Amino acid sequence: MGGQAMYKNRMNARDTFLSAGQVKADVPVSISESWSRSLSYKIDPNLRKTPEVLNQMDVHMLQESSLLYHAYQSIVPKIQSFIHTKYSIMLADHKARLLHVNADHQLMELLTSVNAVPGGVWSEELCGTTAFGTTLVAGQPVVIHDALHFCESWQNISCAGVPIFHPITKQVIGVLDLTSFAEDFPAHALVLTQTVAKSIEMEIFNQLQIHRLYLENTFLEKELAISNDLLVAIDLDGQIVRSNDPATTDQQEWCNRFEWLHYFQSCQEQFDLSLLSTIVSTERPLPFLPDPATGRVQLVYYKNRLIGALVQMRRQPSRSALPSKGTAKEMVGESPQWLGLLQKLDKVAGRDMSVLLIGESGTGKEVLSQYIHDHSLRRHKPFVAVNCAAFAHDLVASELFGYAPGTFTGGLKEGKVGLFEVADGGTLFLDEIAELPLPIQAMLLRVLQEKQVTRIGEYKARPLDIRIVAASNKDLKKMADAGQFRLDLYYRLNSIELKVPPLRERKEDIVPMAEHFLSAHRHGSFAYRLMPDTMDALRLYDWPGNVRELKNAIEHAVVFAEDDRIFPWQIPDMIQESTGTIEDSRRLLQSTPLDDERTQIVEALNDSRYNYTKAAKQLGISRGTLYNKMKKYEIT
Repeated sequence: MGGQAMYKNRMNARDTFLSAGQVKADVPVSISESWSRSLSYKIDPNLRKTPEVLNQMDVHMLQESSLLYHAYQSIVPKIQSFIHTKYSIMLADHKARLLHVNADHQLMELLTSVNAVPGGVWSEELCGTTAFGTTLVAGQPVVIHDALHFCESWQNISCAGVPIFHPITKQVIGVLDLTSFAEDFPAHALVLTQTVAKSIEMEIFNQLQIHRLYLENTFLEKELAISNDLLVAIDLDGQIVRSNDPATTDQQEWCNRFEWLHYFQSCQEQFDLSLLSTIVSTERPLPFLPDPATGRVQLVYYKNRLIGALVQMRRQPSRSALPSKGTAKEMVGESPQWLGLLQKLDKVAGRDMSVLLIGESGTGKEVLSQYIHDHSLRRHKPFVAVNCAAFAHDLVASELFGYAPGTFTGGLKEGKVGLFEVADGGTLFLDEIAELPLPIQAMLLRVLQEKQVTRIGEYKARPLDIRIVAASNKDLKKMADAGQFRLDLYYRLNSIELKVPPLRERKEDIVPMAEHFLSAHRHGSFAYRLMPDTMDALRLYDWPGNVRELKNAIEHAVVFAEDDRIFPWQIPDMIQESTGTIEDSRRLLQSTPLDDERTQIVEALNDSRYNYTKAAKQLGISRGTLYNKMKKYEIT
């Protein structure tokens, strides 16, 4: 089929869509979807030029602050020989604002007539289907031949648009476009444009590396001139490049959703451009921190281009260490295993990635997940804890994902919000995740991958921004190998996997934790205290129920305590039997007449001047048994 016939086919397809709303089979999906969006935006098919063009000052500011523009300018000499004079190469940023237009003669005249000039805005919302706006929406390369454009005024040209990705964040930061008159459009247009786009991405990466090195050097020079202040170097994306406080670097306490470009532009406007590289401003509010703070911002320039800033502020506990939250008081322990785990938690908390906690039941995984949330950038948003083992299998999906009105007989008539949506913006803790049925695991994986959730009975996906902390007392990798847990979900969840040690492996923490649980029963000056033999009994026990069992044992002891002292016979019988406390008591009872027994105890106490350890040793019994006998014979 000749070129003219193909043009007529495309024209007929567009006319059929506009008149009858029908899409012919040979129209690419990316084009038909863009046509539908153009209709929804109420774009005039007879639009003659883009209605929005930035003024020259704004264009200049945009170009100067654009890493994309400078990278393109660096590679232009390398690609000039490959670009035919019949082609136009255009560059737009992530908002479809043109940064550069390279064209000759008649093609340049046409582009200028439709405002395809630096500063022209070519988003779909303004201009309908074009290589700029449609490529940005699709996030993938798009070819638009002549009549496939939504507006007639640019149907005598054809275009190839390729997205340009940030080499580190992988976000779309712009579009490279090759345009020509339709009859001159090359067959290899898309390949050529993709090659140039890749060259731009490589140049951006190289420039970022140079900027990072220069920022680090500027930081080191500044660090020598300050004393106790906190100093942080950040790049134009707000990422920490260097800090004199490791805790700050670990936390990345800079909001990822902050408008850094706007912030840096506003900073530039407040100073004389010739002095920017040397001036340090007076203290000012720092809006990019999650909590109110003030500090000094020194903008850093490389070859007269802004590349980042040094932020200097007074050291405060809330800045240089993780903030003290409600869960901190629960994090009791002094064993090397426990302290090592806390160090890892501190590093993980500030990084917005999923965490998998593996440990026996009762080890405190929910407390640890709450600690992660409370020390993260999401701490002001919801924390939702879900026990996956507590749901009936046929209700799991509706509880997690929610459902539309009228979906279930007996369900809420107005529908229900799922727990994922309840946790939006915050942290969702999925305890005992191994208990989720395999079909629900598949649904969960899809939610995590797409970052959106669809209620049961609905077709509209809702955007979702949550952090997942999952926990299990089973080896998920072994379960995955056995086909009992999805391997892809396991790898999605365990960006960071932390082992939570059982209580029996951190004996040093048992008494401090027991005393912590006792402190909950403090009343004014009255406080319970563990007697030495009680401490011994607690340390000797293996604690199969871990922290949960220890807490229950202390609650049991408080119920049976007669004063402020907690004796071994007041803890559960199972612990007494396991540690031999009851057996010691029975042996003494069998070998000594009752009257003589009391006398022997009193004498041993007098001889040792009421040193319980020496008295028990003299009698040949444990201190726990001695306390039992003292209570029995009312010896004080």
